[in-house]
Order: sequence, then structure tokens, then C-alpha cells
Amino acid sequence: MTNLFSTYYFFRLAIPRLWIRFIIIFFILIIEIALIAPKLCQGSEIIIRLSGDINYPGDFSVLSKNIQLKKVCFLGIGSKGKVDSDFLRLISNKGVPKGTYKVVPPLLKEKWPADGFKKNGALRLSIISGSGMAILNLADKRGLAIHARDFYPLLDGIVNKKTMISFYNDQLFEGLKKFWGPLRISNWDMGRLADSWVKMNRVTQKWEARVIKIKPQEIKRICKPPITQRTPD
Repeated sequence: MTNLFSTYYFFRLAIPRLWIRFIIIFFILIIEIALIAPKLCQGSEIIIRLSGDINYPGDFSVLSKNIQLKKVCFLGIGSKGKVDSDFLRLISNKGVPKGTYKVVPPLLKEKWPADGFKKNGALRLSIISGSGMAILNLADKRGLAIHARDFYPLLDGIVNKKTMISFYNDQLFEGLKKFWGPLRISNWDMGRLADSWVKMNRVTQKWEARVIKIKPQEIKRICKPPITQRTPD
């Protein structure tokens, strides 16, 4: 009788308790996966801070889990090389195009010689949402493009005559300005960005970007070069 009673007790009391514990543990695991998985799958972030100052437009940071490129300065209208002064004046007068952006390839209409971001190219950020959409729409822009001075290395193998390099270099910039709001960095910083970008994207990333406003005084403090610093290019 004792064995029968023990068996009866096990099936009537112990097994339901085990099932309850199993169900509780199962739901806890589901909740943890739901909370943690988005963090694991979420890609790196690009933060662009714009001041509205045409001489010290702002800076940007590219942040991933293992590699971080912080506070790279945009160049103002006084810099040599390719700077879209009209766009800098637009955001100075109408406001910073704040919002959420995503990394995108070149538009087919651009006829760009590369299908994605490469060194000496442009990192394109298309606006998704935010008050900046109205500002960009004023100039018929799809978003922002981070670029440096020279595009001609992208034309290697395409342009045979060296005398035509400057012509095509200017043409690419004009095409970029037509669809995007260009933000200029130095060639040296472009090299840093391109090298970091390759390392960051060896594993597929889900990139997001944010554009926020910052006081011009803060950008001047960070980006104003000392007298002994080399020229931006």
C-alpha cells in the first residue's frame, strides 16, 4: 500500500508541480529572448550633430560594439575643396534636419561608379522620420551625404585620360548635391571612416543614424584647429 500511495502522490502532486515549474521557466526564457534579442540584433549607430553654423557645421560619430569613431568634424565654407555652401546656408537659415536616418546605396539616377560606400566616396543617409524631412524637402534632398574632397579614385579603370579626372570629379560632386545634402570631412578623416567602416561591416550590421542639434559653441570648442595643426587636406 505504501508503494501505491507513493506512486499516487507522485502523479497527483509532483508531476503537476513539475509542469508548472517548466511552464514558468519556459515563459521566463521567452521574455528574456524578447528583451535581449533586439539588443543583439540591433546594429551600430551613427550620430550626427549639426550646429547650423556655416563655419563649424558639426560633427559625427560612428559607434559599434567593438570599434568607435568619435567626433569627426565637418568642414565649413572656408575650407578648400568641395563644400556645398548652399546647403550649409540652407540649414543655417531653415534649421537643422533633425530626425532618424538609414544608410542607403547610391540612387540609380546618380549614375555613381560604386554601388556602396567606399573610400573617397560618400556615405549616404536617407531620412526616415523627423522634423528634418520638411527642411530637406525645401531643397529636394533625399537625406545627407558624408564625403571628402576627392572622388576620382572611384573612377580608376573608367577614365583613361588623366586630363578628364577633374571634370568627372566635379561631375560626381554636382550629382551628389542634386539628391543629397553634402557634409564635408577632410580626406584624412575619410580614410579613417572608410577603414573603420570595412571593419565594422565584416559582420552584417543594421545601421541607424540620428541627426540632432548642438550649440555652435560646443562644435567650435571641439573642431576649431590649433594654429600648428596641419591643413584639413
